[in-house]
Amino acid sequence: MTGTRASVGDGAPATRTGSGQTLWRVLGRLPRGFAAVMRYFVAPRWWVEIIVLGALYGIYSMIRNMADGDVGIAFTNGRDILAWEDEFGLAFERWLNEFVNDTPPVAALSALEYASLHFIVTPGVLIWLFVAHRNRYRLMSSVLVITTGFALVGFYSMPTAPPRMLADERFVDIMAKTGSWGWWPDSGAPGSDAVSNQFAAMPSLHCAWATWCGIMLVHFGRRHWVRVLGCLYPFTTFFVVMGTGNHYFIDVVAGLATLLAGAVAAYGLRYLWRRYLASPLSGVSWKDFDRAEATTGDMPVVAGADRTPVESRAAERVTPES
Repeated sequence: MTGTRASVGDGAPATRTGSGQTLWRVLGRLPRGFAAVMRYFVAPRWWVEIIVLGALYGIYSMIRNMADGDVGIAFTNGRDILAWEDEFGLAFERWLNEFVNDTPPVAALSALEYASLHFIVTPGVLIWLFVAHRNRYRLMSSVLVITTGFALVGFYSMPTAPPRMLADERFVDIMAKTGSWGWWPDSGAPGSDAVSNQFAAMPSLHCAWATWCGIMLVHFGRRHWVRVLGCLYPFTTFFVVMGTGNHYFIDVVAGLATLLAGAVAAYGLRYLWRRYLASPLSGVSWKDFDRAEATTGDMPVVAGADRTPVESRAAERVTPES
């Protein structure tokens, strides 16, 4: 008895090549519960992203409330960092803050950048990846989420008063000084200062996010000007966060280290998932994932990715001819 393969999706033949075929074979063989988790990595869901962001904000708010009782520790940590930088000649934020304070146009632009781009560019890049490069979105957004999680641990374990709060060290709070020029509050966060953790300086999440955005724009941008902006944006942010007195140089370095740790963790988890979970449960060699991805470049989101494993097998099964 001969058979034909059933159609999948909107009348499209159930023929898949490369990574799409490999991933679909996996989905068809995994148990329902694990397949549901796996589909999260294959086909991102907008509502899942909102839940993740909401959870991160909830943790951030909890840490902010805990920091209220650590004011003395936060100022001690800030002064210790500054003393260490002074000892090794790394307190670049001193002369940057002085330069910005003495140059009103630069002060205004720096305050504008600090109060706006951090909250516009990062969501914008995430949306762009989700729409234009969805097959890479899951891994790239995982890097950002894990990095943010690591930063939250840093905020909790080491509350740090930013340079702008150390008036005895002759720092000027540029955001407060220019607040009457724009809409931003002293903290630079949209809305009220009450929703901002004033002691979340170590590491610099501004710099970690800006660097992530820059890498995404350079790597995935197809136009030259997009890649140029991707190169400029992180360095502009480094200048702004130190020039406005919101971060120490060591905060910037720690932010980059946190991003690196987030990338290592995200790629490591992907490897472990392929090597020790997806492969044993599906019978598909873990190397097939890498071969398929290397062949097709992007990991295509296959038609019908919302199907359950049972539905996938039903769609793929060989049916007798009538």
